[in-house]
Amino acid sequence: MRRTVAATLLASAVLAATAAAPAAGAAPSTLTQINATPYALAEGGSFAKYAPRVTALDAKLANAKVADVLADANRTATAGCHGAASFCWDSGDNSTADWYPQGLSGSWDATGGQPKMVLTSWYNKTGDKGVRLTFADYHDPAHVKYRHALLVEPTAADNFGPVKVHAGGIALVGDYLYVVDTAHGLRVFDLRHIWRTAADPGKSKIGKQSDGKYYAYDYRYVVAQVGSYRQGGSGDCDPPPSSLTAPLCFSYIGVDRSISPPSLLTGEYYNGKAGARLVRWSLAADGKLATGKAAAAYQSPHQNLQGAVSYKGEFASSRSQSASKDGVLYDERVGAAATSSSLPPGPEDLSYDPAAKRVWTLTEHPGSRTVLGVALTLG
Repeated sequence: MRRTVAATLLASAVLAATAAAPAAGAAPSTLTQINATPYALAEGGSFAKYAPRVTALDAKLANAKVADVLADANRTATAGCHGAASFCWDSGDNSTADWYPQGLSGSWDATGGQPKMVLTSWYNKTGDKGVRLTFADYHDPAHVKYRHALLVEPTAADNFGPVKVHAGGIALVGDYLYVVDTAHGLRVFDLRHIWRTAADPGKSKIGKQSDGKYYAYDYRYVVAQVGSYRQGGSGDCDPPPSSLTAPLCFSYIGVDRSISPPSLLTGEYYNGKAGARLVRWSLAADGKLATGKAAAAYQSPHQNLQGAVSYKGEFASSRSQSASKDGVLYDERVGAAATSSSLPPGPEDLSYDPAAKRVWTLTEHPGSRTVLGVALTLG
């Protein structure tokens, strides 16, 4: 798993470039602002590369909207399985060892224009099918239905393939869905480009086949990648890097709309070691990154972080411990001691709904998987 945390008011971004950093390899005792200058992401012409492919595939496949996918939900969750604001997957999804849930975002992150929903990402642990995205209809919390789709990368004007990343965190910004790519940065998908695909009972076909039809391992909807943001090097957090200037790992991601401009917060997973870096990336009005330069950066005193989100200078982060031991939810500000509370075992990505004053997360271990909103007022 991999994930992210970061935040402070807009003024903190100005201080980030000059803030004193702990010695390389040393973990601070509190959440600490560090120099953001070493961190950058480049779009590298990726949106221009994918645009003609996406346009061509739009003309070749039947198109669907988010509302269409939600209306076609084919699975029923158990609502209220872990408190009022929670739901659990059906028995097959709860127990499968093939797919592991990782990332979470919601319509509250998108700020209007999307139906009330929860989105989650799952990575294919036992094969090469990539990442599936779950659309859960949350307009009625007492009756939650959902459907899985597959994330795909357009490989040509007439074909697509699976997206083979861990997908440890996701963030919905307008129609853009950001998915972390652990070693490299962020992949960007567009919910305005959802395509219907043909039935495949054998669950073995992907992309265009000899019969002229398009398949996606029997997933009936696919969501297209339209761009990416990559760092200069390749990040590796296993083992954790010894230098604060080393390339980042992108393990999780959250949206913060409490500052101007709004931002994404990405973070790292260090197994058994504290000191993960949380980095803030400003967003432009169109939902893309405003600049390739990091707006601010922080170092966490906690280990095994799986998710992080910030709001009005306050940070929440999730820590996993084991499949049989409760996770931890931290609440803190820069320079101040954290408070903590318990989460179910195996907590992953975080997302904050400021209207409901809830931090949302999901758990990954087979047999005890849940999606839940924890009451917490940030800011």
